[in-house]
Amino acid sequence: MLTIAALVILAQLYRATPARDIARTLAIALVSGGAIGNLIDRVRGPQGVVDFIDIGIGDMRWPTFNVADMAVSTGAILLAWVLWGEERSERSAAAPVSRASNMS
Repeated sequence: MLTIAALVILAQLYRATPARDIARTLAIALVSGGAIGNLIDRVRGPQGVVDFIDIGIGDMRWPTFNVADMAVSTGAILLAWVLWGEERSERSAAAPVSRASNMS
């Protein structure tokens, strides 16, 4: 149920995304695609999401993951970066111009 709610929010975010914003569109696509992949795994069988990529050296292992997990993680990081950049741009555009910069 949480996955479906997240997909609804991502769809709304996509609709609000300008066509020229490739990074934001890519980020939304990665998160959505990964979420849909994991949802299909959960619905398809009793074993749930199948994690099959196992990385490590000797007894030291990284948590096992799958391609959908990589898409969600990469997309989420990219989306956070894009939205943070948009917020910074909006704040700098709304910031009042200081007197010192007007005197030059």
